[in-house]
Amino acid sequence: MKSSRILTMIRALRPSTPKSVMVLCVVFSAACARQAEIAKAPEAPEDVIIIRDDFGTPHIHAKTDEGASFGLGYSEAEDRLEELLKNYRRAEGTMAEAFGKDHVREDYLSRLWRHREVSEANYSKLTLKTRRCIEAYIAGVKEFMKQHPEQVPAWAQPVQPWQVVALGRYIIWGWPLGDAFEDLERGGIEPDPLPYRGSNEWLIAPQRTAEGAVIALIDPHLSWYDQFRFYECRLYGEKLKISGMGILGASLPALGHSQWCSIAMTTGSGDTADVFEETVNPDNPLQYQVDGKWLDMKVKHEKIRVKKGEKEYDELQVDMAYTNHGPIVARKGGKAYAIAIPYSESVGLPDQVYDMMTAKNLGEMQEALAELELMGQNVMIGTVDGDIYYQRTGKVPIRGKGVDPTKPIPGNISANDWKGVHKPEELVQVKNPPQGYMQNCNVSPFAMMKNSPLRLKDYPAYVYGAEETPPHQRAAMVVELLDAGNKVTVDQAIDIAINYGVFGAEKWQEQLKAAVEKKPIDPKEHADAQKLYSLIMNWDRQSGPGSTGAVAYKYWKDAIPEKARAGDGMGAPPPESLTDEEMIAALDAAAKNLRTEHGSLDIPYGKIYRCGRREADGSYARTFPVGGGNPGDGMATPRAIGFRKDASGAYVGQGGQTSTQIVLLTKPPKSWTVLPLGESDHKESGHWDDQAEKLFSHGQMKPTYFMDEIGLREHIASTSVITFRSEQTK
Repeated sequence: MKSSRILTMIRALRPSTPKSVMVLCVVFSAACARQAEIAKAPEAPEDVIIIRDDFGTPHIHAKTDEGASFGLGYSEAEDRLEELLKNYRRAEGTMAEAFGKDHVREDYLSRLWRHREVSEANYSKLTLKTRRCIEAYIAGVKEFMKQHPEQVPAWAQPVQPWQVVALGRYIIWGWPLGDAFEDLERGGIEPDPLPYRGSNEWLIAPQRTAEGAVIALIDPHLSWYDQFRFYECRLYGEKLKISGMGILGASLPALGHSQWCSIAMTTGSGDTADVFEETVNPDNPLQYQVDGKWLDMKVKHEKIRVKKGEKEYDELQVDMAYTNHGPIVARKGGKAYAIAIPYSESVGLPDQVYDMMTAKNLGEMQEALAELELMGQNVMIGTVDGDIYYQRTGKVPIRGKGVDPTKPIPGNISANDWKGVHKPEELVQVKNPPQGYMQNCNVSPFAMMKNSPLRLKDYPAYVYGAEETPPHQRAAMVVELLDAGNKVTVDQAIDIAINYGVFGAEKWQEQLKAAVEKKPIDPKEHADAQKLYSLIMNWDRQSGPGSTGAVAYKYWKDAIPEKARAGDGMGAPPPESLTDEEMIAALDAAAKNLRTEHGSLDIPYGKIYRCGRREADGSYARTFPVGGGNPGDGMATPRAIGFRKDASGAYVGQGGQTSTQIVLLTKPPKSWTVLPLGESDHKESGHWDDQAEKLFSHGQMKPTYFMDEIGLREHIASTSVITFRSEQTK
């Protein structure tokens, strides 16, 4: 289909005259008023245009938000149907039924937290508009499955709208669980490990940018596989105008930008969960004490179906006990430990995401944030009006006087129970700070910018959620780059987002130089040490793919006594306890290790550190050199990549920069993105690992052509038209 005809079709989707919308004012109920503002669902069939660009990203055009949602569901199913269905199984706790006993624990936890139960029972509490969009999205998934039955796996379950809500709960749960698990550890109980959840984000105010508009970075750091492998899209409906990245199956991306605002999030918040230590009746383990009275625990019986063979299943019955605080997760010394999470009955995340993605200014965005359905996060908002805003958001419970929420709380005293949830205006936040920038790469509010106005003394400690600690190495480099920025261009912003710089390395170089000047290396007896020293001294402190100095420095630091590297995570200088002799001896050891492992001292960083997509059996058909990441203590760069050694001896990225976005908030915004692997799960599509090869490996990003029909015209790879009918949602 010719691009000129495509553009004509897209323009035809737009209303030529404004629509009048009848609004029913119901003064006694804000919720009813919100429902009444929703326009009538489309009755006539609606053409939805899906344009795929050079990298397979869908640009979905529809007249209505429902039509756009239908197109997104269809596109996600077309690219990654099996992973989408797995996400719904993960959320409802039925992975073992399809994939066997290794998933029993995962299913148990999803059922313990009642994701399906709560979502299915309370789905009708979502706004009518959100439900229509979710139902249209699910209809799009079903339409693809109907058209392509050969791609539907044998283990596929029926897809239903409430699964979108359950998936949202499942995804956010790890963050409050992290708070609770820390409390358990302080109580002497070792919980199951949780995966690392980090991210980068920053905002540069208009007075510091070349174009006089806000520049935003959105950069989550999660696994490149399974449930956290993000999906990229452009979405154009009636109100929805989005470029974003989202969880597969979530019906709308939560990270990205609209035509009005950008939305970024990183891990960090006030304390959003507690552990209550319950006093258990020694004569009845299913009773617990409150204010001197024995109360019965509620017991839920679950049957987890476990696949054994092709058509064989076991059925595992599990009992789950709950107190008034939450589920019992551990017992020790006559006590039971219940985790309390304020999201236990929540289903409103899809509402909040829709409201955030349609907010037209900072005021409307703050209203959306006030819904408090997001997990505890550092949220940064940029606007086309020039505002930059930060809120340390989340449902932060109000603790009783004298209660210490950092460790298990005595549950037998009702006065220790929560007193509600802190209002949004009570959370840590700042608007348009005079510094003209801010970042939160998983740091304390104290470390977000130089001379941060956000201080612990101004908040309850559990609301602030951190100590006043300096930034770690990754964030420290970002602060230096942002603070020095003036008239920052988009290219410079991308360089900051994918920066290979190693903060604090110059201090180690200086001290090594001083040590060698005091005691020169004998080039005859220690030729390799001398060469390694030269590589380190000539290194520009950038771990780019071609850097031999970065590898020399890394091996040298690894050979330094461990106690001297205690401050590496903060980019700290060498401690006074480190001797000249130890530094010089480390050169010999490092050179020996390099030769043993790689046969040479001149090893480019990208020969050892790679990116590429993992095959189903865990192997790699091909990988590509990459720069940056965290190959070891003391070398964390703003560009975050976590590596794992493969069979060849190379270290291949497994997680880190999951879906990086740079947004220039002009009117309309312009943006640039990159995924670490590719958009599709189908090798034959050409988009299985194309971004790893063509972009990520080179430290590059691609333009999104957001609301830019002319720019997109030369990059159209395919176009399809599907039809959405409102009856498909029934």
